[in-house]
Amino acid sequence: MAKNLRTYLNQLKNTYPEQIKIVDKEVDPVFEVSGIIEKLENQGKSLAVIFTNVKGSKIPLLINLGASYDRLALSIDSNIKEMVFEYSKREQNQLPIKEVNSGPVKDVILKGKDVDLNLLPIIQHNAKDAGKYISAGPTLMRDPDTGNQNLGLYRLQVQSKDELGIFINPANHGFLIGEKYRELGQKMEVAVLIGHHPAVLMSSVSKLEGYGGELEVAGGLMEEPVEVVKGETIDLKVPAEQEIVLEGIVDTQVTRDEGPFGEWPRYYTGLGERWYIKVTAMTMRKSPIYQSVMAAHDEHNTLGALPRIGSLIRRTKEVLPTVTNVNLPLSGGGRVRCY
Repeated sequence: MAKNLRTYLNQLKNTYPEQIKIVDKEVDPVFEVSGIIEKLENQGKSLAVIFTNVKGSKIPLLINLGASYDRLALSIDSNIKEMVFEYSKREQNQLPIKEVNSGPVKDVILKGKDVDLNLLPIIQHNAKDAGKYISAGPTLMRDPDTGNQNLGLYRLQVQSKDELGIFINPANHGFLIGEKYRELGQKMEVAVLIGHHPAVLMSSVSKLEGYGGELEVAGGLMEEPVEVVKGETIDLKVPAEQEIVLEGIVDTQVTRDEGPFGEWPRYYTGLGERWYIKVTAMTMRKSPIYQSVMAAHDEHNTLGALPRIGSLIRRTKEVLPTVTNVNLPLSGGGRVRCY
């Protein structure tokens, strides 16, 4: 069986059963889900939680999976002591994607008027957020110069039943690719990937040379190729084992207000003019799991730290072979302070 979110959850239940909690009581997607996770966090608990009964949706919600280094290390068959070196090693052993005819992500296909983001248990995280946000949906796009597919983790604001505001940091490859389309006067096809093995989410924040290679890194992390299928309405190849894929088009000539949103430094970033995605199709498993990241809290920082550390130690040892380890401590948000 190909590795995916479900195979990993089974691995987690067998290895650290005490680290996953299932909540069957109905919860509100506006602030209640995030309030429960924050309460656990304040109690020193970094549990992964599956909410099976989110108000307004029939789809279960998984959140806080990446809030523990134990769980991230497990995803690459490692432990906290060895995970940085193991991540670095596997990141270098990239595996080409493997195209297949179909996969579970094609079980349900919604197009046109049937597209409705309200079907998903998307949550509103923090008090001053502009609305509901998809926070664990790496966005796939194609570099118009090389044809390479590039994957990056960006925030996505629900703006209507079929529109998502997208904010990409100007330093990220995704923004630079979008600028290429804007200068060409062309629209950009994208795919938002929700719910897969943690390797896919982590690869989307790895620091790689050049545009693209993230799905190949995910294959290296899993030690098996990521199986992909053709999109329904876009010319992109999306993971066949994905829980949910949102296909869409970005008109790079048009912007609208997006934000604010509670970000990784635990401050809000402000309102601004950003691109937005017109969702053209939703594909998913028959009984999908929707995954979210707890924004502006422990998961946001921990999940982002390991891939960056793994990339950093590889690049650092190229010029200083005697380095024994690298750490981006959570006191710096797993981003801005390095030992």
